[in-house]
Amino acid sequence: MKGNLPHHTHFIGIPVPTDLEDTIFECRNYMHEVYGCKSGYGTPPHITLIAPFSLPENLDDNDVLDALSAAMTQAFVQGAFPFEVKISGFGCFSDRTLFAHVEDSDCWQKIYSIFSKAFTQKIPGCIKRTDRKFYPHLSVANRDIPTSAMNKVLKHFAELNLNETFTAEEIAIYTRTPTGGWQEWRRVGE
Repeated sequence: MKGNLPHHTHFIGIPVPTDLEDTIFECRNYMHEVYGCKSGYGTPPHITLIAPFSLPENLDDNDVLDALSAAMTQAFVQGAFPFEVKISGFGCFSDRTLFAHVEDSDCWQKIYSIFSKAFTQKIPGCIKRTDRKFYPHLSVANRDIPTSAMNKVLKHFAELNLNETFTAEEIAIYTRTPTGGWQEWRRVGE
């Protein structure tokens, strides 16, 4: 447990193709070199579906895999997976989070609904707020961006003209590393 926050053990996300991963690492490097940001290095580039959660003591990694398998089965049955992902430009959540903008769609909302339902059933309490709208995004930096830097940052990244499209065919389980970062543990897909 860090401070008053629970020790999150897992999260679920969509890994991105290598070329997009390289672009996000270049953006993270820029944020580190120019603004001293280190937060982006804590996770591999991904689009989060289920935010970090604490796995209850009576459950283990296999329960997370079971929840993911149940969600994937429903997504396939409902024709929601695989699906096209469009990345266009950059955006932010206030001055705290810089991200590559993932274009929202009915498909994203359907996928989130399927996954949140399956995970809530299999791992009670893993999703704290089900009343929030889901905003797919691909984080570059968060929490350690200097105050008032975001406008300059967004202007800089706008010059990259980021426009990428890929088919989401796999979903990954990410787990904590011993140093507190995150690593991909397992992928499930077609």
